Amino acid sequence: MNPLTVLYLYLLFSISTLLSINLFTLGLHFLLAIILIIYKKQYLENFIKLNQVYLIYLPLTGFLFFCISFFITSKPILEVILEVAFATFRILITINIMSLYIVQTKSDDIIIAIRSIWYRLKLNWRLIDQFLLFLEMTIRFFPSFQNQWMNLERSQKALSISNNKRKIKNIKHIANDIPGFIILNLEKTETITDVMTMRGYGENIPRSIFPFIKYSILDFGIAIISLIIIFGVHGIAKI
Repeated sequence: MNPLTVLYLYLLFSISTLLSINLFTLGLHFLLAIILIIYKKQYLENFIKLNQVYLIYLPLTGFLFFCISFFITSKPILEVILEVAFATFRILITINIMSLYIVQTKSDDIIIAIRSIWYRLKLNWRLIDQFLLFLEMTIRFFPSFQNQWMNLERSQKALSISNNKRKIKNIKHIANDIPGFIILNLEKTETITDVMTMRGYGENIPRSIFPFIKYSILDFGIAIISLIIIFGVHGIAKI
């Protein structure tokens, strides 16, 4: 299945969850989410790590929402509790679904799929091609920049340079390091750009791509059928 189709299905499921207005549709989405998580059990460890922070975040937001509703509105306390629980549950399902998508999908696949469609269209729009190149380079080199920053922090800790326990001092110290770090990476970026220019990279618009990910009729059919199913489920729920 095309990566864009997979992204479309996850986003459609998340939007459908947020639009659920009764217990039937919400329960159906919850059941489907559980089935999907069990089906993707090979990603369960990373999925749990990614969702640990929400075990604290969601109860706090639910409590805040309850306090606001209780003091501002004149609704009965039981109705407020049900509304808070319903809203929190919808957000929980949405977060879990998109977290599952994140742990199993590579960002490069999305860019390659978009570039494949753009290459198939054969449109000589340099601006769009350069924008896709910018996204591709950003996704590709961001992990490298992140590792460089982590190595910088480790080396400073080893030299006892950044062992301040006070957060304000740490923030000031990091703020002093950021300009030099940015300049260093800008110089590396300029070197990479010069090498790409000398090799004639990007002279032909649109650029060719490998591997080419085809967007097939099956992908289009899945997208249409899933949209019809979502409209049907919500339509039945309103009856």
